Amino acid sequence: MPSQNAFDRLAPFVQEFVYRLGWKELRVLQAQAIDAIFDSENDVLITTGTASGKTEAAFLPILSLIAQEPVSSIKALYIGPLKALINDQFRRLDLLCEAGDIPIHRWHGDVGSSQKSDLIKNPGGVLQITPESIESLFINKTNHLHRLFGGLQFIVVDEVHSFMESDRGVQLRSQLQRIEKYAKSARPRRIGLSATVGDTEATKRWLNPTDPAKVQVIDPNVNLPPTKLSHLHFSPTKEDIPSELIDDLYKLTRNKRSLIFCNSRRNVEVLTAELNRRCQRERLPDHFLPHHGSISKEIREDAEVRMRDDDRPSSVVCTNTLELGIDIGQLDLAVQMDSTHTVMSFVQRLGRTGRRQDASRIMQIYTSEIESEAGDEFYERIPFSLLKSLAIVDLFLEGWLEPPLERTVAYNVLYHQMLSRLVETHGSSPKDLVGHFLGSNVFPGVTSQEYADLLKHLGATDHIEQLETGEIILGLAGEKVVRSRDFYAVFTTPPEWDVFHKERILGRISPRPDLAPGTCLLLVGRIWEVKQIFEDKQQVLVEPAKDSRDVMFLGAGIPEMHPRIAQRVREILLSDKTFSYLDANGQRVLETTRQISMDWGIGQKQIFELPGSWVVFPWTGTRSARTLQYWFQACGLKADFPMMMFPWVMTIAKAEAETREQFTSRLREVANSGYGLEDIVNMIPVEIQRIQKFDEFIPDHLIARRTGQEWLDWQQAKADLGEIIQDTPI
Repeated sequence: MPSQNAFDRLAPFVQEFVYRLGWKELRVLQAQAIDAIFDSENDVLITTGTASGKTEAAFLPILSLIAQEPVSSIKALYIGPLKALINDQFRRLDLLCEAGDIPIHRWHGDVGSSQKSDLIKNPGGVLQITPESIESLFINKTNHLHRLFGGLQFIVVDEVHSFMESDRGVQLRSQLQRIEKYAKSARPRRIGLSATVGDTEATKRWLNPTDPAKVQVIDPNVNLPPTKLSHLHFSPTKEDIPSELIDDLYKLTRNKRSLIFCNSRRNVEVLTAELNRRCQRERLPDHFLPHHGSISKEIREDAEVRMRDDDRPSSVVCTNTLELGIDIGQLDLAVQMDSTHTVMSFVQRLGRTGRRQDASRIMQIYTSEIESEAGDEFYERIPFSLLKSLAIVDLFLEGWLEPPLERTVAYNVLYHQMLSRLVETHGSSPKDLVGHFLGSNVFPGVTSQEYADLLKHLGATDHIEQLETGEIILGLAGEKVVRSRDFYAVFTTPPEWDVFHKERILGRISPRPDLAPGTCLLLVGRIWEVKQIFEDKQQVLVEPAKDSRDVMFLGAGIPEMHPRIAQRVREILLSDKTFSYLDANGQRVLETTRQISMDWGIGQKQIFELPGSWVVFPWTGTRSARTLQYWFQACGLKADFPMMMFPWVMTIAKAEAETREQFTSRLREVANSGYGLEDIVNMIPVEIQRIQKFDEFIPDHLIARRTGQEWLDWQQAKADLGEIIQDTPI
């Protein structure tokens, strides 16, 4: 239980601020966080639902503790994954910091140079920043780092879950370790904030890789708002998004405040255009605003401000750009078009609603799949999008979330951080580098031999060089990499061109070979005709299109999925479970699908015979399916995934006159082939394995090890193959 005097422990200006907000009492989460931050020196992980006051839970006690400290250094560092989220949190904390006479600063690409200069001259208070801007400080402000971070006491990482599986998260953990070197007294305490934690112990290891036992978890057992779900399934004949679905969505949201989530930028544009076309038919202003990464920052911010500051009904059609906690005001509901790819994403999107007192979390789900015809293969008659959506919601209702893939051998990030460290320190001894990068558990899977191999390779390729004194400095090739303008980020940004209408930038697109004058683009919810292309300036000039010719938009890649989702789809097929939130057509399609599955034995059997191939249902995740494909290939079996978005259906070419028993015997030969993970990795061309930024500078054998550990799942694949060979009912 939180202590009764949690409020009394806060600084007077914080207490006064709380009174002015009209809060009658602190939330349980906030009281527990106040006690944890005041009463120990431990790191703290604050995890509970969205809109539960996590930011205040961290900063009410932090600001109370740093208010009396002399202003000579940054005292609290807030790190967010998005510039928009930082701007949003800046608005939330600015008045509170002002009340305590605590400086608060922002540092990211959109902040002016004068504001940054003010911080360098007079560091103090709170700094809100992205990982990329931290990297910029290490490279460009090396002489100021002691002043900036010498008195640092707290590091707050917002949306921890968004960092955990990415190279960016590994970069951030390394940066935190580097920042700690400048703290003059105690190690700054780390405070993690997240609404969705799939594995608490893994999150503790991420937050404090050296001593995760010293992370105190604040996860009060509070009642979340009630959840109301509705799922409408459509069976179109040919359209990607059927007009009946759009009509229903329009009626549902035209007088509401909502977020409409799509899984691709293209669908955002198509849906926004169609919904606003219905507004225009009724002589109404455009109600629907698009929001995704290819739209200009100004247009995205206009949508965010309109949702946040205008109480009138508006809806934003978006990708995951609004999945995180950017403030867009109170919502009536969220809408999901087709299934999310993960349970984690579903929870984040649902959590954008239910923020009013006594309000419910409301999600409307739409799925649509063309009902296959008699000539289609039997597996094409399975509505996997519907089933996947049901599986994800079912797992959510059970309280399950995907555990994160812990990144332990991110050699490309190690390369990046090593070069950055050499710039920061103007050169380092081999002992210092080894101690810094291998002694901190930021890269726990990297062995000393692998690190030595990397150093040797970088020396041979002139990325680093060793002086006669033994000191290691940047080589000419390394200097060139560090001085490139995109060095600060460890994620790859594809080349994009600006799209202009008159003097206004509409957004950015990736150039395609078929982009030419006269072709049409979908952007900002409208169709535009390309008038001119300026390749040297990487600009495209457009005008509103006069007709609805075929349009182009770049699609998204295939997502990673956890095996648990496939297993739940299988269980749904084999059960007679009903779903109260699913509409009549969805129930009809589900019953028909179960009958088809029963007729074919889908879900019970895993091997099926077709005239020219065998069909195998591994019912597994993306990483295991990928492993099986290359394993079969290594043993001479050609395996493909005909349902590209669903790694649960695999076709394998049939040998001439091959019987089922002979095919099963071939699978046993694969299982007993003696191949190991290293052999499977060697089947994959190394150029395919080089998928991360800076991979071209890493030795082949290190890239191969990372592939085996992070891109494949050898243990799961062995278990899956064993079950396929048995081919017995589950």
